[in-house]
Amino acid sequence: MKKEYFNIPNLLGYFRILMIPVFLFLYYRADTNGEYIAAFLVLAVIYLTDFFDGKIARKFNMVTDWGKMLDPVADKLLQAALAVAVTFKYPLIVWFLVLFIVKEIYMAVMGLYLIKKENAVNGAQWYGKVCTAVVDIGIFVLLLCSDLSYMAANIFILLMMGVMCLTLIRYILFHISIIKGKDKKWGGRYIVAGCVLLLLYIIIGAIVPYIKQPQVGESYKESFNVQDFYSDDISCDRAMIIEDNGEALAERIRMTEYAKKSIIISTFDFRSDTSGKQLIAALKAAAQRGISVQILMDGFNSWTHMEGNPYFYALAAEENVTIKIYNRINPLMSWKGMSRMHDKYMIVDDSVYLLGGRNLFDCFLGNQDSFKNHDRDVLVYNTGGAESSLYQVKNYFTDIWELDYCRVWKDSSLNSMIPSVKKADRELNELYAHMRQENSEWFDTTNAWTDTKPVNKITLISNPTSLYSKEPYVFYGLSELMKNADKQVIIHTPYIICNNMMYKSFNEICSKAPSVTMMTNSSANNGNPFGAVDYALNKEKILNTGLNVLEYEGGISYHGKSIVIDDDIAIVGSFNMDMKSVYQDTELMLVVQSEEVNAQLRENLLSYQQYAKEAELNSDEFSQLVGKNVSIKERIQRYIIKLLDPLLRFLL
Repeated sequence: MKKEYFNIPNLLGYFRILMIPVFLFLYYRADTNGEYIAAFLVLAVIYLTDFFDGKIARKFNMVTDWGKMLDPVADKLLQAALAVAVTFKYPLIVWFLVLFIVKEIYMAVMGLYLIKKENAVNGAQWYGKVCTAVVDIGIFVLLLCSDLSYMAANIFILLMMGVMCLTLIRYILFHISIIKGKDKKWGGRYIVAGCVLLLLYIIIGAIVPYIKQPQVGESYKESFNVQDFYSDDISCDRAMIIEDNGEALAERIRMTEYAKKSIIISTFDFRSDTSGKQLIAALKAAAQRGISVQILMDGFNSWTHMEGNPYFYALAAEENVTIKIYNRINPLMSWKGMSRMHDKYMIVDDSVYLLGGRNLFDCFLGNQDSFKNHDRDVLVYNTGGAESSLYQVKNYFTDIWELDYCRVWKDSSLNSMIPSVKKADRELNELYAHMRQENSEWFDTTNAWTDTKPVNKITLISNPTSLYSKEPYVFYGLSELMKNADKQVIIHTPYIICNNMMYKSFNEICSKAPSVTMMTNSSANNGNPFGAVDYALNKEKILNTGLNVLEYEGGISYHGKSIVIDDDIAIVGSFNMDMKSVYQDTELMLVVQSEEVNAQLRENLLSYQQYAKEAELNSDEFSQLVGKNVSIKERIQRYIIKLLDPLLRFLL
């Protein structure tokens, strides 16, 4: 009895199990660095006992059947406890726990069955030990790296779940071979071959549907009339350009405070950094006041920045908040994967909306001392007319909101019970109270939009909202408007990635308009590595269209998407002059006929052009992107892009 159950290795195993709740107690109560250190010291003791009990058992011949069972049980209890601790920050770990419990129940049932049938205890197999090591490392990373992004955390969690699934499959096959009495070896080559085939399936599926780039249909051409964008009368709308990042955040908070009935947000990317949390807190407070909040988010960035993020879970848990995802990422349906929703706008009641190129995080919002992008919005205030352009945007939102491939995200009330979500909920409530105290001007809606300018007409241009390759409605419409210019066209775009149709259109615009200037990021200043490399490789083709190209070198990547036509048309939105915006993404551009808004936008565009130089042909353009001052990582990245660019540029 003593040798089987109470030898030294087994006593160390009992001690390890007893120390697990001690660690959990200390970790949950921890608030200071010293308290966290105490919790991790207990954890270190637990791992030391795990290391020594096996060593002692083998060295002194104390290996027992009970010990073979006790050791993995202690390991699993520790893994489960650590995973529970991780739930205080990462909600997605709950699914890991579910899978973990399913696997361990199976292992326990099969272990008891084999003991009864075979009268033998089978120790952990090598793949089980690999799984334990991967899970231990993954959970340790999640516990110790407090600044880990939610996307990185999701990858670690999914990796652990993937390894656990493979391990479970291997154990099922192992148990089948024991029960049938056949010692069959299940080689890893089948798994490797399956993974390679799956990868090829995903890549081919993602590429093939977008190879063909459709032309604009005759029906759309016949329905499009340049004169429909002009009016001799003043409309009920008033508008202004929002250029400053700090004001862009303040305006969005102000709009949430102004709301009486509804708030609508559509965005390509939304994150929970400083400005993102401030906006989440304001939206959450509005929902608590009874305001209906609808948020539409692109499927790719919803996975990278919302999935597993307790702040968005806390927002989604509010009774009056509904979040939908456009074309959620599904690797098994990769043929839908390249179709993205790139729209960026916010609508409050029937009163005011904001539309432009800004995503909802620190690069675009607020005055944080961090990496920034230059961008802009146009704010439109409806003074009360039924013909307001606000209803064009609202109808567009309704159409896309009701699509079959827009699905509700995290509508279960169970999510609010996750510890990390409860903590985030409290933090957001405290943040909102702090914002009202420290930034009271954000909440002052008295005469909020008196600086708006009168406009004659505002018209929305949009791409089709369907998946797969789209007819290039927005590019066609913008081209027709620019061809109609009497004096001058100024185009600002972060990227220029053109096919022959686009080169031909720019050539026609330049032949009809007296002056056409396009400003884009220089190759070195471009924050998009694909855009930087493609521009360097295809600059000559762009210049041959007749465009007067200016290269922005202001040190901060330029992200504005705007056009000025003559003295009365100002266009702002989300559309880049690249094939992704032309054929793959949903896109919006707002065409504002107003001399005052035109003058405001023109002044802003010209202020950036002070930091731009005229583009010149340079045979060494790409060489500068991989020069001595560039990191090795960036050099490798850009060489790979150069190699793939001729084959895949239609996807960029």
